[in-house]
Amino acid sequence: MNDFEFSVLIPVYIKENAQHLQLALQSVINQTIQPNEIVIVEDGMLTDELYAVIESLKTQYPQLFSIVKLQQNSGMGVAMNEGLKVCKYSWVARMDSDDICVNTRFEQQINFLKEHKNIDIVGGYIEEFQHIVGDLKQVRHLPTKHNDIKHFAKYRNPLNHMTVMFNKHKAIEAGGYWSYRLLEDYHLWFMMLVSDCQFANLPQTIVNARVGNNMLSRRKGLPYLKMEIFFFKKMLKQKFINYPQFIKAIFSRALMKVIPIQILEKIYSSLLRNKQNSND
Repeated sequence: MNDFEFSVLIPVYIKENAQHLQLALQSVINQTIQPNEIVIVEDGMLTDELYAVIESLKTQYPQLFSIVKLQQNSGMGVAMNEGLKVCKYSWVARMDSDDICVNTRFEQQINFLKEHKNIDIVGGYIEEFQHIVGDLKQVRHLPTKHNDIKHFAKYRNPLNHMTVMFNKHKAIEAGGYWSYRLLEDYHLWFMMLVSDCQFANLPQTIVNARVGNNMLSRRKGLPYLKMEIFFFKKMLKQKFINYPQFIKAIFSRALMKVIPIQILEKIYSSLLRNKQNSND
């Protein structure tokens, strides 16, 4: 019997793939340590196929699932905040609706948190895949220690959102997720850092993350750059970064917006991601 109680929070919206959702939820259920509850936030109306997956698993595990229904699609930040209100337990694990957890994910995170009681949020590495797990052999490594994570956050998102397990009360005290439809998780990490929350990343893959074909295209638009400038100005105002760091962060992002998508894909795969050895 596990004495560490926690919720898993998963937002779902109409454009999700029902088969991917099924695999994601099964990977959450089939853990060496099962969660005490799974909170699904239906962010607006869903497809019949998505409803069928959710209803089927809710029927199989009636004590495990809680459903939050939003009348209209409000974006991840709003959906996450509404879900946090429903989560019964002090620790909340995030999961995306199209990714696949390593079956020891929660056991690894719980063991770490029991050994490091000062930590308020712990994430881990992801291995990206496109069609089947392992097809890209591409791992996103991140700093593992708090001070390194804090420094990394001055330029880039320091946590893989779908991997985190965090103290719900500390996240809410820091302001929760903002309602803008971009950088929702990065902003929360920043607010938790300035609130002196303690961060960590496990130095191994704990989630297999599905990579969408248009992921980089979505980040190339002017609205995305404007939101990044707005966000880093907020960092600057709160003295989390200094002016040279602000200029460096914005310049690198503006440069990424003008680089052709084919070259950008190579940069992400060769420089910003680590290739996993086939023998690992």
